[in-house]
Amino acid sequence: MMPRNMSVAVAAIFFAATAALAQAETQSSDAPSSLSETYDDWTVACVGQGEKRRCAFTQRQIQKDGQRVLAIELTPSDDGGLRGSLVLPFGLDLKKGATFSIDDLPPGKPSHFQTCLPVGCILPLIFTEETTKALRASERLKIGTYASDAQKEVPFSVSLKGFAAALDRTIVLTQ
Repeated sequence: MMPRNMSVAVAAIFFAATAALAQAETQSSDAPSSLSETYDDWTVACVGQGEKRRCAFTQRQIQKDGQRVLAIELTPSDDGGLRGSLVLPFGLDLKKGATFSIDDLPPGKPSHFQTCLPVGCILPLIFTEETTKALRASERLKIGTYASDAQKEVPFSVSLKGFAAALDRTIVLTQ
């Protein structure tokens, strides 16, 4: 698991990157100071300049009224896996955490929320190389949570359409 400060920092960078992409300033360098590309349901975003560039791929789900349902940000790790953060809305049973399953496979052990910020409640994510390979070849990442008041299951689903292309592009941009 990521240390608490690192997860909070990752989440803060994730949301700051969106603002940076929207307000990117033109600089005199050949390389862009920011980049945003869409691969089906995933967005690859880079911010920074030169070696200080940070790239990640994300998916956000927004309701019709504009309220965010979830946000997931992932970056490739040196071991062939992925690291990142998942932001879910308030009102979930934080003690029960969240379970993850790929397509119709049974869920694994629950992951625990690290903290809640004004943007929502954050779960640090660490996917092994094996899990990353499974995500590449699958259609859905299912997230199981429970409502804190009614104790009813609150499922979330993350489309993996475009996941492999977004991951591959992120790897290229960070090399």
